[in-house]
Amino acid sequence: MILRVALLGVLACVASPVAAQASRGDAVPPPPASEMPLDMREVHDRCVQSMVRIERPDGAFGSGFVTLLGERRVIVTNAHVAEGADPIRVVLYDGTSLIAHARFVSDRIDLAVLLTEEPLTAPALEVSDAALVRGERVVLGGNPGGLAFITTEGVVAGVVTGTLLSDAACGEGNNCIVLDTEAEPGSSGGPVVDQQGHVIGMLWGVYNGTSLSMTIHGTTLATELATAAESLSHRGRRVARARP
Repeated sequence: MILRVALLGVLACVASPVAAQASRGDAVPPPPASEMPLDMREVHDRCVQSMVRIERPDGAFGSGFVTLLGERRVIVTNAHVAEGADPIRVVLYDGTSLIAHARFVSDRIDLAVLLTEEPLTAPALEVSDAALVRGERVVLGGNPGGLAFITTEGVVAGVVTGTLLSDAACGEGNNCIVLDTEAEPGSSGGPVVDQQGHVIGMLWGVYNGTSLSMTIHGTTLATELATAAESLSHRGRRVARARP
């Protein structure tokens, strides 16, 4: 399930970080190994290994991904994917099927955190709050149009902020990332992964009549997941089993 939206407002430019210029003759140190780009095939593999297919009791479905809150693996998705559905069945890439419950739903952005009744075994993706650059190449994961565990590529095309839709998706005053790639119904909540293998966004919607998609920025995700971690720690870690 994915919300198809019409663009309201004007796209703003993504600010490109500018590195300080080195003096002539100065050696420019290579980036740390953790910042080196991966082979794109490995990025696709990391993305799909951590994706989930979310199946609602009403027959609708969406996408999500596994990440860590503290030491616990959880599933992150859009709130509109999990809304009004409990329990929810999630299917991992290896075919494992688990029952999950939405135990945190943000009141600021379109985000929900699902906890499973059984421990998650899928690898967890790290959510990054690093800056994005126009033209940056990314991998999207989702379950579009009835297909399962599909990965595609796109590039960062810009940002949108200050519209009713961007405020609903990404929170009032926050930037939503615009990607030059189209996502089909079923991909809402899927991860957007950079060339270092980190989640830098979560898919939210696609603009009608265009090939552009909108995603929640990794910085916004990281902030809200910190709130989710605190909320869940206060309520404990127990997840009740669904009744047959």
